[in-house]
Amino acid sequence: MVSPLNIPTRRRGIEMMVLSATLVSTSGLIFRSFDDISVFEVVFFRSVALVLMMCGVISWVYGWQSLTVIRKIGFWGVLGAAFFAGAQTSYVLAFSYTSVANITFTIATAPFLTAILARSLLGEKISKQTIFAMLVAAVGIGILFYSNVNFDSFVGTLLAFLTACCFSCFAVILRKRKDIEMLPVLLVTGLLTIPVGIFLGSWEDGISLRDISLCLIWGAILQGFGQSLLITASKVLKAAEVPLIMLLEFTLGPFWVWLFLNEIVTFGTLIGGSFILASILGLTIYELKMAMKGSRG
Repeated sequence: MVSPLNIPTRRRGIEMMVLSATLVSTSGLIFRSFDDISVFEVVFFRSVALVLMMCGVISWVYGWQSLTVIRKIGFWGVLGAAFFAGAQTSYVLAFSYTSVANITFTIATAPFLTAILARSLLGEKISKQTIFAMLVAAVGIGILFYSNVNFDSFVGTLLAFLTACCFSCFAVILRKRKDIEMLPVLLVTGLLTIPVGIFLGSWEDGISLRDISLCLIWGAILQGFGQSLLITASKVLKAAEVPLIMLLEFTLGPFWVWLFLNEIVTFGTLIGGSFILASILGLTIYELKMAMKGSRG
């Protein structure tokens, strides 16, 4: 099936991945720019925008087969969407408690959590290099939690870690069922989080048009369009290349809020985050070298 999202070249895949990482990295800046809106109201409007965007993307990609493709995700697709919905909800909640840097650095541990779950549930082997990288990342996480002596900041880091855990469960389900189409899963994710926003939102005071617009941008452009780019680009890039490019998201996130809102990264967060990013970078470079040797051999 030919679709507008098919990537003809690896170069285009890299460009789309970089654009995706850049878009998603502005999530913290969007949240910090709200005037007066509750977290679960953000979840609601963001989810509505995501659903509308994914309806458009899926119709564009699959045409008359859209409903068939959505139905085919089955139980495992819905379960994956439920974990992704949990990740998205805890992600938004985390911004209310701690800094953008704390959140992005903590979520960056997701690949290691995925490796642990895949080993436990799917029997996948973990290399010595991955174990070493996990230990380095664990030191970084420990520093992040230890440096957050403020209770709210500790809760925020915990929510970010919950986000990473939920995302890892989502990733393991996709590894188990590689036949699941990801775009419909994003649509179901939005459908699952809309009721969360409806029932848990305060809905007492009026919400400004500016705040609603920011939510719609976040859900449609940053999450819907950005994640669609990620899904499409990952089909042509090497497995080790994806986390390397996604490091851009983890480094740009704190940069945007510092540049535009003067949100300072604490020393403890900087040190802990450096351990985590260094572990990902080191492991990714090693895997890329191994992949290059394998292709030459």
